[in-house]
Formats: sequence, C-alpha cells, structure tokens
Amino acid sequence: MEVNLRAVVLDILEEIESNNEFSHIIINNALLKYQYLDKSKRSFINKLSLGIIESQIELDYIINKYSKTPVKKMKPVIRRIVRMGVYQIIYMDNVPDSAACNEAVKLAVKRGFAGLKGFVNGVLRNISRNKDNIEYPDYNKSPYEYLSVKYSMPMWIIELWSGQMSIDTVKSVLEGMKCEKKTYIRCNTKKTDIAGLTAALEAEGVTVTNEGIDKRIDYALKISGYDYLGGLKSFRDGLFFVQDISSMLASQGGFIKRDAYVIDVCAAPGGKSINAALMADIGHVSSRDISGRKVSLIKENAERLGIDNITYKVW
Repeated sequence: MEVNLRAVVLDILEEIESNNEFSHIIINNALLKYQYLDKSKRSFINKLSLGIIESQIELDYIINKYSKTPVKKMKPVIRRIVRMGVYQIIYMDNVPDSAACNEAVKLAVKRGFAGLKGFVNGVLRNISRNKDNIEYPDYNKSPYEYLSVKYSMPMWIIELWSGQMSIDTVKSVLEGMKCEKKTYIRCNTKKTDIAGLTAALEAEGVTVTNEGIDKRIDYALKISGYDYLGGLKSFRDGLFFVQDISSMLASQGGFIKRDAYVIDVCAAPGGKSINAALMADIGHVSSRDISGRKVSLIKENAERLGIDNITYKVW
C-alpha cells in the first residue's frame, strides 16, 4: 500500500502539538518507521515537517492575510492542513501549487472534515494566486515585526538580540539560520583518525571533504551523498558522531587539556560532552541535564562511541 506522505507529516505535526513533544524526536521516529521508503520520499517528509515548524509565524501571517477565518479560530486539523499547503506553495518549488491544494482538500476529507474542503481549497488557491505579491511588514518602519514574521522568530527573541547587537546584525544572524544545513561530523579519535575515517566513509560511497571547516579543528569532516546515517557501518561502529562546527568550537575554545575535569551542564544529547571527553583524554567529564530522559540520550551516544571517561547526572 502506498504511503500518503502528507498524511505522515500531518500525524507528525499532531503528535508534536498534542503531546508537547520535541519535534526532532517525533520526526526521527517517523523516519525510522518509514525507513523502507526511498530517500526522496523520506526527504519530503523531513523537509515539510521541519519547514512548517520553523516557518510557523510566517505561515500564519500569510494565512491571516488571505483567510476570513483567523488561524487561531480554525479547527486544529484544518489549521495544520492549511499550514502544510501554504508551506508547499511558498517554499517547495518542486511541488505544483495545484498538487498542494488538491492534496490538502483530500486530507481534510479523509480526516472527517468534508464540509470544510471548500474553505481549505479557497484559502490555498487564493494564496497561490497572490504568492508573488505578499506584503510583509516594512523593514524600515517596523524592523522587529518584519524580522519576526519573515524569519518566524518570536518577537521577544528579536527584542532580546536587538539589545545586544545592531538590528542589521540580527537580520544577518536570522538569514544565516535560514541557510541549507550541511552535515558535519566529528571523528572519534578514540577509535580511528581522520585518514582512516575518510577511507571508511569513501568505501561506503559517502562524499567527504574538509572544505570550509575552521583550520583549528583537524578532527572534523563534511559529508554528503549518503542515504541515512544508521545505514553506514562506520556510524554504527562509532567511528564518528554528527556535530555542528560551532559546537566543536565551543569545546576548542575552552582550551581543554589532556587531564582536565570538565562539567557540562545542559548537556543533552551529549555532543559537546563527548567532544570534551576526547579532548580531555585521561581527564573526566561530568555530563548533566535536567531529566532522566535527556541524560539517557547522552549515555546512549557516548556508549555507541566507546567513550568511558564520562559520568552522567540528572542535575
């Protein structure tokens, strides 16, 4: 039976909202469940789910401009379906607007809201017709409002950052957050070195480079061209873990010595703790977070990598 990808995304959004769960956990669980789908279909699920979550303020702003019923007054399922349709119309060039509209209508019917299919269709087609002429708040007159809407960042964060840097710098930071995310990995130097890891990854058909990586970090690589991480033997064997360059720099900037004792607070899922443990070598890391579930994530990641100089505390 063919999987309805948009129905999967709708289920993801519902579970996140209804259970107040972390989005990355729910999305990862769904991707694992549908691991048998080809990469393009899993990418569609991931991109659409994350995109709706990350762009929600902007999506709601657009919907409110073209819908007589405000987003807050819509039934939760209809609200999610409309957001899904708008995201595809605005951000997914490979999806025809007609498909975004038609599939949204079908979803509304399947979820028991046949009486609202005309509403869903009308709102989405109205937005489709006007997508190139959407009026956002004026940046020069209302810069905070513009940045909040355009980059879907809560107003209080815009206000907080604006007290620490210029408004143009805030805009630059937000633009950077919108950039396509690359996959960077940290070599587990307890098990291998960069040359060995590179050879292992390339043998598995992965594209490997150190292009654009800070020269101070000689244990990092950028990878692409893989299907999924769990399918790589090198990942399962604990030869590396995924970590952003900024997180590596946090440990690097701490000047951690070989025999250091490090305390990492707010440590889950444990990337910086593991990085610090590798840098401390014969030293020790006390890795802490506020719940047993978070601490178990740190332990699970460290054990996969064979890191034994970390202790874990709910703190």
